[in-house]
Amino acid sequence: MTNDVDLAAIEQKIRDLVQYSMSKDRIPGMSVGIVRGDSLIAYYSFGTQRLGTDLSPTPLTISRVASITKTFTATAILQLRDLGKLELDDPLLLHLPDFTVASALHGTLEEVTLRRMMTHYSGLRTEHPLTDWDAPSFVSTEELLNGLAEIEIVIPQDSQWKYSNLAVGLLGHVIEKVSGVPYEQYIYEEITGPLGFGNTRFELDPEQKRLKATGYSPPTPGSDDLREAPYAPLLGIAAAGQLHSNVEDLAKWVSFQFSSGRKNHPSKVLAATTLAEMHRPVYLGDGWNSGQAIAWLLLRRGDLVLHGHGGGIQGFSSNITFDIKSQTGVIMLANIWPAPTPYNLPADITELVIEEIGPVAEQVASDLGDVSQDHASRYLGRYWAEPGAYVDVVFGETGFGLGTPGEGDYSLHGPADLKNDPAVGDQRVFRIASGRGAGELAEFSLDRNGRPESFRLGGFLYKRID
Repeated sequence: MTNDVDLAAIEQKIRDLVQYSMSKDRIPGMSVGIVRGDSLIAYYSFGTQRLGTDLSPTPLTISRVASITKTFTATAILQLRDLGKLELDDPLLLHLPDFTVASALHGTLEEVTLRRMMTHYSGLRTEHPLTDWDAPSFVSTEELLNGLAEIEIVIPQDSQWKYSNLAVGLLGHVIEKVSGVPYEQYIYEEITGPLGFGNTRFELDPEQKRLKATGYSPPTPGSDDLREAPYAPLLGIAAAGQLHSNVEDLAKWVSFQFSSGRKNHPSKVLAATTLAEMHRPVYLGDGWNSGQAIAWLLLRRGDLVLHGHGGGIQGFSSNITFDIKSQTGVIMLANIWPAPTPYNLPADITELVIEEIGPVAEQVASDLGDVSQDHASRYLGRYWAEPGAYVDVVFGETGFGLGTPGEGDYSLHGPADLKNDPAVGDQRVFRIASGRGAGELAEFSLDRNGRPESFRLGGFLYKRID
């Protein structure tokens, strides 16, 4: 699915937003990609990959994407669930029995489920006790598993969202145990490989290292100089944030997310229904302005509900934001961390693009056929069903269908499209293609004179009254 659009009218606004962010946070370089449907339709490069050079970022420039890794980890868990190898409400104990040595200050160990771990409601502490972000020093796989006795459940599990790198790091070990292959290998073979990612890796080869931007840390107190950031591999908690990627690959990741909102779903990585499940809210924040889906965060802006996830690790900030309904998303990669403003940018730009050019029009392949006006004409009229529902059968701009309820009408099934279904083989029966009755049949009955007198739909008998 592609969408040719002209962003010229808002390009300067996009540049102004990015340049303000770069100035405010002293960002050396930034990449911004705009995705529509299956395409990266625009790429904007700002600043430099390395201070002291004029080497501008490109769509191939590699950054560490940190916690965006969590969305890949959750996808792997859902794949394994669909294969029948685990359930989302399995306690962690079922897959990592050594977790029995952990201590529960509130709740019980059995309440630490895979679903809660993916949605940051597990109650697990943010980091493993041996993690040191100052050094930086991260817990090895051996230390992680041997140190479970030091892991505490520190909050009441039903009352508070608590972001946990530790929880998602442990999910990587669940994936290893359930699949029988190393976590990193699983992600390559079952997710990034099938989706055609060229440079999304946990560790970079020599050629990929040449594509990697230099990451920076802000000045220390009393200094004005940016500092080249150290490289810190996440070791035993790689599943929480170890991936490197670029705009080219992340555009494919965003396009894959759009599959949950399409009628045509070509991907074999996850079923459309599973991907839609991943995107549904699991918890909603106060005021319903924010929420948590499986791995993805939710943000409401008026009628617009955006999905997204950011990441931050020494030297690199990242964020992706997308709207499934309009099939529009934005990727942001910057070579500094921490930096506050980049995390607002993708949502701002996504909203701007949607306001300017609207949703992507999906071309839907279907076996259903349009009903000609000649064929439809005999069925047109007003119908009524007990205990008091009205619907008009009409032929309008969109063709044959059930009309929009009029003032004072209580309509159970309109508006909806009516289509010919070659599998049915009865010219008096039509397939409902939208609305409440989607997928069901509207079966018309004729009187002795061949005039339609009623139709049955979804347990209701609509009788003609005009």
